[in-house]
Amino acid sequence: MDLRIFDDMNLYITPDRFYIQPCNVEEFLIIERPSGKVSLHTAESKETLPILGYELRKICGLLGMIRLISGLHLVVVTHRVFVGLIYDEPIWQMAGADLIPLTATLTHLNEAQKEQNAIYLSMMHQVLATPCFYFSYGADLTNTLQRIGTNTGDGDTRGLLMQSDKRFVWNIGLVEQLPMLPRYILPIIHGFVSIKDVTINGHTISWILISRRSVRNAGTRLFCRGINSDGDVANFVETEQIVITEHDCVSFVQTRGSIPLFWNQTPNLQYKPRPQLATRMDHMIACTRHFDEQCKRYGAQGLINLIDHKGAEEVLEKAYEATVKALANPLLTYVSFDFHKECKKMRYDRLSLLMSQIASQQENFGIFHTDHNGQVYSLQKGVFRTNCIDCLDRTNVVQSLIAKRSLEQTLKLLGIFKPGQKHIDPDSQFEATFKEVWADNADLISVQYSGTGALKTDFTRTGKRTVQGLFRDGLNSLTRYVKNNFQDGFRQDSIKLFLGLHNVREDEGSVSPSPFAPDATVDMRKRMCMTTVLFEVAVFFVILLYPTEYSAKTGYMLLGWGVMFALTERFFRKHRQDFVDWPKLNSKK
Repeated sequence: MDLRIFDDMNLYITPDRFYIQPCNVEEFLIIERPSGKVSLHTAESKETLPILGYELRKICGLLGMIRLISGLHLVVVTHRVFVGLIYDEPIWQMAGADLIPLTATLTHLNEAQKEQNAIYLSMMHQVLATPCFYFSYGADLTNTLQRIGTNTGDGDTRGLLMQSDKRFVWNIGLVEQLPMLPRYILPIIHGFVSIKDVTINGHTISWILISRRSVRNAGTRLFCRGINSDGDVANFVETEQIVITEHDCVSFVQTRGSIPLFWNQTPNLQYKPRPQLATRMDHMIACTRHFDEQCKRYGAQGLINLIDHKGAEEVLEKAYEATVKALANPLLTYVSFDFHKECKKMRYDRLSLLMSQIASQQENFGIFHTDHNGQVYSLQKGVFRTNCIDCLDRTNVVQSLIAKRSLEQTLKLLGIFKPGQKHIDPDSQFEATFKEVWADNADLISVQYSGTGALKTDFTRTGKRTVQGLFRDGLNSLTRYVKNNFQDGFRQDSIKLFLGLHNVREDEGSVSPSPFAPDATVDMRKRMCMTTVLFEVAVFFVILLYPTEYSAKTGYMLLGWGVMFALTERFFRKHRQDFVDWPKLNSKK
């Protein structure tokens, strides 16, 4: 039974229905407008495709449906870009998507509802435009090769969506409005995929890197930190490195995720808000749930904590270490490495100290090794779970070093290295490719979580820190500050809406209140402060430029201006959180 997902499809839009017809297949879907009722029809059905009075669109994937104030919207993939092949299965990056309303007009909405509906639409487009979503019509991108190879369930007979790891299906909230349609619903992952065919010592191999972002506790950098009561951590990413040769396939998996405690770093217009450890939450229960699941899924855990041992991050470092000790789980090994202290003055060569410390554990974890007939030679028995504060910059540097060591061991095992060779030639084309791909992985994961590219990627790309890299890091840090304080509330709401974690009511803005209703007090404070600041700037320049010569009167005017500026600055500091872009949507109940 062929359960590959349909790729190219025709979407016929009529006043009463949508028809979705896979190309060269004698079946189609009918979606009733505006109710959203879905039915499947084959060649024996009495229903037929429309002949006249339709709009025809070409689509290459069905992601699901979502209900907004105006009604249901169909979410489809319209464009794709080829990434590469995994076991002869094409892998695609989503390059375009669209929301098509099932309700033909907005005449049933008042003006306020129309504006609020437009906000919801822009939220959906915000997420769909975030780089990068990936999919395949025949390969399961949500599962590692080890999970696929050791799966004892129904396997391919259930279809891609049913057999997928739901932690990494980013359109999981969109499929709730649809019946189970294994050949129509296209699961997508968010993260990074690179597929490179490379030559090493005359051997041609396929080298693949896949990073999968979790939908659990997903969000933006400062609004999504730590752990929730279910044991899900922010910015959890599973990264799999795959090597495929003529006869063998090897997979090595690592994870990253926020420190598994209840903590926050609330934006307040400060450049770097201090992390705050929650005092009234049960860290032990949530942390136990987290690691119980991690050990069940991945085996032993090598916990690599890269945050500072002094300063603002110290409270988290001590609490994390104390919690792991209290858990007394023999499958957990905790390693704390003060990245900034050890590598200060651009001494990134000192990362070898960490690599030596975890070397024996990496040997014990091993790799997943199989041949193309399904014969399993070894399983990976544990993973390194790496974190810093954001699980972005420092984390990616260390993960790339761990991945490189695993790769070199694999190339030796498979006989690709020459006798006596232990390392990839530093002057080879593959060495440059390896560094470039891992730096691209860092940038994309960072854009998805923080809004900017990663820091410290000059080391990942070149193997050393550079002055140009420091300047680029400074620019990215400034951009993060602006986005995290003034834009990420909207982005956090967008992710929540897309993942189906917020219910949109059709009577919002008429019967029930809208979450986007303005706060009159906050708006007044913002206008008052901004007007005062503009007035003060204007007065300052008038005082400086107007008089032909300066006198005591000018001095008094400047003194008065200074007092007024000080009062304004005090008011601004007192109410600075009014200027932060806060999330507005409530969680689904």
